[in-house]
Amino acid sequence: MKTPFFLVLMTVMSVHCFAEDEGVRLIPMLNYDFMSLESQKDHAPGGGLILLSGDHEPPLSENYDPYGRNLLVGLFYKPHLLRETFPGYEGKYHDIDFIVERKWGPHLIQGIFSTYTDQPVYGGFHTTYTSLGYGYELMRRENVHLTLGLALGAGDYGINLPGSGTWPVLPMPIIRFGLNLRNINFALDFPEFRLIVLPKSKIRLTGAVRLNIYTFYDIHDLRFNAILWYRFFDTDFTAGDFLGIGVGVQNTGQNDGTDFALGEKGKTYDMNYYSVFGVLDAGLVKLTGGYVFYSREVYDSDYSRPAGNGFFIKVEMLYQFKLK
Repeated sequence: MKTPFFLVLMTVMSVHCFAEDEGVRLIPMLNYDFMSLESQKDHAPGGGLILLSGDHEPPLSENYDPYGRNLLVGLFYKPHLLRETFPGYEGKYHDIDFIVERKWGPHLIQGIFSTYTDQPVYGGFHTTYTSLGYGYELMRRENVHLTLGLALGAGDYGINLPGSGTWPVLPMPIIRFGLNLRNINFALDFPEFRLIVLPKSKIRLTGAVRLNIYTFYDIHDLRFNAILWYRFFDTDFTAGDFLGIGVGVQNTGQNDGTDFALGEKGKTYDMNYYSVFGVLDAGLVKLTGGYVFYSREVYDSDYSRPAGNGFFIKVEMLYQFKLK
C-alpha cells in the first residue's frame, strides 16, 4: 500500500499546486534509444509529460535551469527491450519516474517516485524509490543561488537488520548551488554537477558528472559527459539559442546509473557504456549518435561481463502548449 498511497498523495499535491498558478504549460516528450553491441541490443522507446509554470528554457536546452521554475510535475516512462541477458534474468525492464516540485518564495517542496524493475509500476518495495523533501533558498543574487534541505527517501538501500528485514528510510540531502560568471557557469544539484564554459559564445563547452553514492562500486559507476558545441545563433537571437551541433564523449547507462531491481529479490541488472558521439540540437528535435568503444553488463552488482563495441542512436522530441 505504500507506493499507491504515495502516488495519490503527490497527485493531490500537484492538483492543489496548480490551482493558484497562471501561465501553466504542458510539454509532451517522446524519445527513442537504440544501442547495438556485439553481444547485446537494446531498444528503448519512451515518453513523458511535463506540467510547469514559471520562466525557463525548454528542458532539452543546455541552458535549461530546472530550478528557476515555480512548479513542475513530470511523469516519464521508458521500457528497455534487450536481445540477450544472463540466464535467469528478464529481457524487458521498465523505467518510471514521477516528480512534483513547488516553490513558494524561498521554500521548496519536492516529491519523487521512481521504479526501475522488470515488473511494471510495482514489483515490490525493493524495486521502488520514493521521497518527500523540503528545501530553503538561503541565498539568491544576480549570479549566485544556494538552496539546502533534507528529504526522507524510502527504498531498499541494502542495509540489513537483524533477522530478515532491511532499513527502509534514509535522509537525503538537498543541495542546489549555482554560480553564473561571465565565462563559466557552475550548477550543483546533488549528486550531479554541471558546467558551461563560454555560455554566451557560439562555441562553448558543456559537461556533467553524476555519482550515485548508494550504487557506487567502481570507477565505471562515475557517469559523465562533455560536449563541445557550435551554436548557429547568438544567445540574444529573437527565436532563442535553439540550433547547434556538437561532438562529445560520455560514460552513460540505461537509467542514469541506477540498477534495475528485479521482482525476484536479490537480483539486479545494469549496463553502462563509454562512447564518442555527435549531436544535432534543433530545440524541438535532438538527434544523438556515436561509437561505443567500451561497454559492460553488471549482474547483482558483483559480476560483470563485457558487451563489446558498437553504436547507439538517440532521438528526443518535445513540444510546448500553453494551457492558461
